[in-house]
Amino acid sequence: MRTKLIIALALLFSGWQLNAQNKNPEPVAGKTVTKEYITQNLVYPEADLQQGNSGKVVIGMNVNKEGYATDYTVKSTFSEAASPMALKMVKTILWTPALHAGIPTECEHQYTVEFNAKSYKRYWKHHERPNLPLTLEADDSNKVYEDFHHLEQLARPYFADGGNIGTYIAHNLKFPPEAKEREIQGTVRLSFVVETDGSVSNIVIINSVGGGCDNEAVRLIQETHWLPAEKDGKYVRSLNMQDITFNIGNRNFQDGNSY
Repeated sequence: MRTKLIIALALLFSGWQLNAQNKNPEPVAGKTVTKEYITQNLVYPEADLQQGNSGKVVIGMNVNKEGYATDYTVKSTFSEAASPMALKMVKTILWTPALHAGIPTECEHQYTVEFNAKSYKRYWKHHERPNLPLTLEADDSNKVYEDFHHLEQLARPYFADGGNIGTYIAHNLKFPPEAKEREIQGTVRLSFVVETDGSVSNIVIINSVGGGCDNEAVRLIQETHWLPAEKDGKYVRSLNMQDITFNIGNRNFQDGNSY
């Protein structure tokens, strides 16, 4: 299955070598990108937000040797209203498995979701939640569909102005200074999950270019919104791929110049 391939590639890309002795499970997208995803999509309980209540929700789970998580529980929380919000976010995370003596192994694991009222208000003062035209009920099985033949409608990028993903990339790509200086070019291939609310999670770099191009490709995909895939009249999670090309000499950089 492709999810297993994505997890294996994430292991290699993040530097988890088989001769490593002991490692805890980690998000396939890495800690930083996963935290950014939660920041962009976490819903703060209104009462706690208004009262300025901040704290942490610790979610426990079991991660098997293939990286699949089950048996989610709320270990501790600062607010009962925040618990389901945190649980919903953690259930979307795909994992690389723990390693013991270099061998993938099943283990109990915890993930902490932080709620900071001041930071949350500051972030949403400068950002706006997308108003996607979603009309269907969301599938709550948490399954990620990888075989497009099982879907009635594939996930597709949504732009309010009616644009497409190619135009979006061309207008918003910022060619990294390091890549320009070192004349690095090539195509970054990313895999990611489109969630039932149209957000993008679990971004993994399948083909790396380096020179800052990988980070820029992740940034571009993080900022997109999608109409989710559909199956049996419901929105479902789906695994998707996107290529982003950094080509010296083409006018596809934000400032319109050729390099």
